Amino acid sequence: MNKYKQIYREIKKSNKIIIARHVGPDPDALGSSLGLKELILNTFPNKEVYVVGNPTNKFKFLGLLDKFSPEMYDGLLIVTDTPDLKRIDGAIPSRFRKSIKIDHHPFIERTCDIEWIDDTASSASQMVAELAFNTKLVLNEEAAKKLYTGIVADTNRFMFRYSSPKTFEIASELIQQTGLDITEIYDNLYMRP
Repeated sequence: MNKYKQIYREIKKSNKIIIARHVGPDPDALGSSLGLKELILNTFPNKEVYVVGNPTNKFKFLGLLDKFSPEMYDGLLIVTDTPDLKRIDGAIPSRFRKSIKIDHHPFIERTCDIEWIDDTASSASQMVAELAFNTKLVLNEEAAKKLYTGIVADTNRFMFRYSSPKTFEIASELIQQTGLDITEIYDNLYMRP
């Protein structure tokens, strides 16, 4: 079974899903985790979905985070944009009944039951968008906004060399499917006080 189907199947059968990312979050960590939450709730509105970790004021335009509680350990954990255990913010994978990692960094250590690592991807946000395009996860403008922001930030506006043709195809598809206003994204991302 391919990774897309495997991850989608776990999401579909879980009533409670907790999404974590790395400490000191950047727009990709937040965009991939908050974008995934949006995709899941668009598809399965009755599920409990939480994005945990310490908040950051700088990128609060991407969305609000949830406070972690021990009752969440009976759910499915999905960790995005985090290559190793010590950098996961707000959750311990081994305490969950099942865990999934979606990450674009080179492999450091195994941290989850299911691991999708693609170090050729520009960002975890690109991978989450790819997951949506290859499963029945429902994309809307809000999810696309979070994912596009993560892609743009981790590629430095598509200037880094790992901005591949696939990166541009996924960014283009996010815009085409949702009518995304990219000007608003750039305004939020590069605004200074």
